[in-house]
Amino acid sequence: MYQDESLLFVYNNDSGMLQNFKQYSLSTSTSCSGGCNLAAITHSPVGMKKDWKRFIRELNSPTRFLDKNEFSCEFRGVTTMYPCILRKNGSMLSVLVSTEEINRCRELEDLIGLIRQRLCLVPAPFLPV
Repeated sequence: MYQDESLLFVYNNDSGMLQNFKQYSLSTSTSCSGGCNLAAITHSPVGMKKDWKRFIRELNSPTRFLDKNEFSCEFRGVTTMYPCILRKNGSMLSVLVSTEEINRCRELEDLIGLIRQRLCLVPAPFLPV
């Protein structure tokens, strides 16, 4: 990633500890219908999963984690579906991983693989010469 770039992980829930626990229990029981699959696959009831923390740390890139109300307050006028993963470059935002793609992920490894692919962190397969 370039120097001015950062990743925004935007969850489909509102800020607040009680709300987060409520959303987590909803997301694990209803998966894609009304809950936040991003939270469900990256967090456990006690916090962020170790493998997810490790992956974020290994990105060596600025990252931010926002709830949807924080995102809409900070980025007024930007319309998006939640959850999503956005790439911020200066004042420009682009979708790195869409809501539909996040909701298709069933395991943490699926999401990590998708992010690696989008950021070109996975070596391309060799083509026969």
